[in-house]
Amino acid sequence: MLPWCGMKKGNDWNPYISFLSVLVPGGLAAVIYTDTLQTVVMIIGTVILTIAAFNKIGGYHNLESVYLKAVPKKIIPNTTCHLPRADAMHLFRDPVNGDLPWTGMIFGLSILATWYWCTDQVM
Repeated sequence: MLPWCGMKKGNDWNPYISFLSVLVPGGLAAVIYTDTLQTVVMIIGTVILTIAAFNKIGGYHNLESVYLKAVPKKIIPNTTCHLPRADAMHLFRDPVNGDLPWTGMIFGLSILATWYWCTDQVM
């Protein structure tokens, strides 16, 4: 019936009546409730997926040791491209030698992310 939104007709139910029954009485409140419900569902799904992934790999410490031993089959002469870095699992990198120092992450990326997600309405 509505292939552009993933719906197909399974019975004699008119989807337009469903849309109108949500939009007309609810308006923006219906959108807010739907977004809230979807946020809760996504967070629960993320937690379940994270727990399943860590159980499969054997925990964070095993993930760290397996990742640091990861070497691809095809290598190139430039060792900075294919070998894991010693500080790969550290969020706060060295402010002098790091490729993304912690000062830039805290003070630079926070401001850029706030601008992008909160003030830029061209999304």
